[in-house]
Amino acid sequence: MITKNAITIIEMSNKSHIFGNLLGLLLFSFLMTVASLSAFAQQTIKISGRVTDFNDKPISNCAVMLMDGHFNAIDSVVTDSVGFYLMNDIKPGKYMALTAIKWDEYVRFSKLPEQDRRLEFWAWNIIADKDLTINPRYHRLELYGTTAFCPTGTNALMVYTRPMSATEAMKYDEKLYRDNNNGVLDYSVKLEDFKVQAFIDDKEVKIRHIENMTEQYGNQKMGAFLLMLDYNVLHDDRNVHKIRITAENIKYNEKGENIFFFQNSDFQ
Repeated sequence: MITKNAITIIEMSNKSHIFGNLLGLLLFSFLMTVASLSAFAQQTIKISGRVTDFNDKPISNCAVMLMDGHFNAIDSVVTDSVGFYLMNDIKPGKYMALTAIKWDEYVRFSKLPEQDRRLEFWAWNIIADKDLTINPRYHRLELYGTTAFCPTGTNALMVYTRPMSATEAMKYDEKLYRDNNNGVLDYSVKLEDFKVQAFIDDKEVKIRHIENMTEQYGNQKMGAFLLMLDYNVLHDDRNVHKIRITAENIKYNEKGENIFFFQNSDFQ
């Protein structure tokens, strides 16, 4: 015979079981919500940094733009009083470039005295698979089109860059800028005036050789350089490496810097 006390114990056991199941469901729902929020948070990344000159002076009101392969601005922000910028909610992926310039200093548009006019900073091949810190520095030497590559079948690391001088650029009037297919415009830097350093992940590497190049499109020709770095690319290294090129045009005491994010080819 089942006593009254036994029935009470059974009822309490059932209630405890139901409560335990309910608690388990609530805990599972909470964990799923946290996981969903975490997954959502990982769907975007941040790009931030500080824009300065070569004396570490912050540049305020500087435009910083992230660009796609057609030079369209994916995001554009302005630095604060200490040169800091922040891009939120950037979709992970690969972007062509990040550039920085204070527009009232830009050579072609500026009304400032010539010695205060500037050319922009570029970072190339932005591999935005996680939060990034990019600290632009710019002055009067623009390093454009910088590309790092490993020739197929070798371990060598090559860097191509086209330096442009603000002083040389200001020698041309606006008509020549508009009619830039006449082959006259060339504000690149001569090899004997080009002082350059290379860094990989913020460690300086020796430049084994510099080759003078000519970049041509239509009738337009511009001087450029091909650098061979003292660095062996490991074929199984899939990490992203930050290559920083810092240069000076000693003829006019112009400085410039840019960055390229390099990742080795992933062959089968």
